[in-house]
Amino acid sequence: MPKAKMLTTAVTALTLAVAPVATLPAMAQQSNAQAEVSEAELDAFVVAFKDVVAIEQDYGTRLKDVTDEAEKQALIDEAQAEMTQAVEDAPDIEVDRYVEILEIAQTDPDLQAELTSKLQD
Repeated sequence: MPKAKMLTTAVTALTLAVAPVATLPAMAQQSNAQAEVSEAELDAFVVAFKDVVAIEQDYGTRLKDVTDEAEKQALIDEAQAEMTQAVEDAPDIEVDRYVEILEIAQTDPDLQAELTSKLQD
């Protein structure tokens, strides 16, 4: 799968997985934050994003083998907690800001291109 498509797919999947940890005020500030994503924030986002993708891939594989809905939900909850922790552990970025950048990237082709470039390095 091309990296750009993988990024788009991952951004969509991760928004669904990580968005519950975001607060509505952070989402409401998205339009103001869009023009203010600094280079340092992008670098911090990329570090966190790589960790989150690794967790998402691990749990995605594990979820394929689960048929029990309760067990599936427990794995999803566990994955969300690990992804949130990964972002919290990443240097120079908070969970709310991570989610804001993730949301902005879904609608801003320039930011998507910049993130894709950074992820390919």
